[in-house]
Amino acid sequence: MKRLLPLLFVLAACSTAEAPPADVLERAKFKQVLLGAQLVEARLNQEMVIEHRTDNPVEVYYTELFKKEGITREQFEHTYRFYTEHPAELKVIYEELIVELDSLKERAVDQRAVPR
Repeated sequence: MKRLLPLLFVLAACSTAEAPPADVLERAKFKQVLLGAQLVEARLNQEMVIEHRTDNPVEVYYTELFKKEGITREQFEHTYRFYTEHPAELKVIYEELIVELDSLKERAVDQRAVPR
């Protein structure tokens, strides 16, 4: 996620409101897959930094994500390209993702706090 945030700020000034073309994933679906991608990136960082793993199967993780979501890598990349050309809309999606990620984090913390 840290890699993508600077891109958002650079592109924020050049957006125009435009309906996505028919071959772009629906916004809700794109947001769901983007959330999954953020979780994949977090997993990769965990494995590299904490577990000192050097053989991260990044392609496997993304293939699993796309399969789970019922889309192709090409659909995701095409949709992502559309939104990078419309940074104001992408910024809103990322702001919503931050809220969702915070919520997931809070639930995880709450679950750890509950004695079993």
